[in-house]
Amino acid sequence: MIRKLCLAVAVMLTPICSDIWGQSRPLQPKRSDTIEPVDSSKPRSTIIEVRLFANTDGGGLHSQQWSKLLEPMDVSIQIQRPTVNDKPEVRERIVGTIRYVTAIGTLDRSGRISFPGHTFELSDGTKLREWIDELKTYGAQGTPNGQPNWGLSKDQFNLLYSSLLKPAEAETIDLPITEAVTKLPLPTKFPIKFSQAATAQLRLLGSKATVRQDVHGFTAATALAIMLNDCNLGFRPNRTPADGLELLVEPQELHKDLWPVGWPLQKQRLKAAPKLFAMTPIELDQVPLTDLLSTVAELTEIPVLLDYYEIEKAKIDLSKIDVSFKRASTSWSVALKTMVIPKKLSREIWQDEVGRTFVWITTNRPGRAVPE
Repeated sequence: MIRKLCLAVAVMLTPICSDIWGQSRPLQPKRSDTIEPVDSSKPRSTIIEVRLFANTDGGGLHSQQWSKLLEPMDVSIQIQRPTVNDKPEVRERIVGTIRYVTAIGTLDRSGRISFPGHTFELSDGTKLREWIDELKTYGAQGTPNGQPNWGLSKDQFNLLYSSLLKPAEAETIDLPITEAVTKLPLPTKFPIKFSQAATAQLRLLGSKATVRQDVHGFTAATALAIMLNDCNLGFRPNRTPADGLELLVEPQELHKDLWPVGWPLQKQRLKAAPKLFAMTPIELDQVPLTDLLSTVAELTEIPVLLDYYEIEKAKIDLSKIDVSFKRASTSWSVALKTMVIPKKLSREIWQDEVGRTFVWITTNRPGRAVPE
């Protein structure tokens, strides 16, 4: 069947220079070596200091009430008039194994206190205690939950990102996930950890918890994301309470803010994948979709990968799908998209962190952002 398919296709490349991405560049943050992760096994205690600036408009009348409210929370508090250079902020300093977190805010005439991103009334005792406990646990950066870049500072994210760019060189297909992960060039300074839920899911899958497709040559980050996706898992950077960083593996159903399988193309499409976007005559008649995907990968020299997680959740059996295409001069990118849409699938074009292009076959569920 593959030979028949190949004979029906004549590939003719016609380079076209049309950079639809303008001045975009590949996703390669500048490397920063200014942040070194702290050993999360070391004990650390945190002391919280609160400084409030009260003007002469009556805010100082509430000082005693706030001091009384904060005292049981084991927080030291200072209330003073602001100077020209004083501004609200939350900062920290570390002395040995002790972390000092200083929250600097304002106290207005109504008795409300305000810090960057947080405002409290005197009646917000529970809410204030939760924030103080968060500072004690995670320091000045606060909890990473719900924050951009997983709550990492710019330097922390850039350092982590740069450490995940090495290509996967070991053959991992068909290996158990836990064994395959050890063969990826992952940074030792950011250890990988499987959550209890992820471990339970792998145990439930049993012998099926293996790498199902070839990730050789992709960056460590994308390779890891793809192989975990095959088992309904994903990973995310996790800032620990002791300021360490780890790669935490979790089930996709329990945590949506996971490292993406791929990124939108950041350069001209014909430069990213010339044989995938070049015009060529195509005609197909009832060809098994799995055979077609293998042939397209061979002809275009672009990997074609499957979103097993979404496809199997949608109960789509790829082995039972045949596709046809009426003779036309078009690109494989357009032809694939045209053929898979009626099968409740979508064709997406992504790149890994250093710009390696690949085709991602997934479902066409509503609301999904799909790159052209």
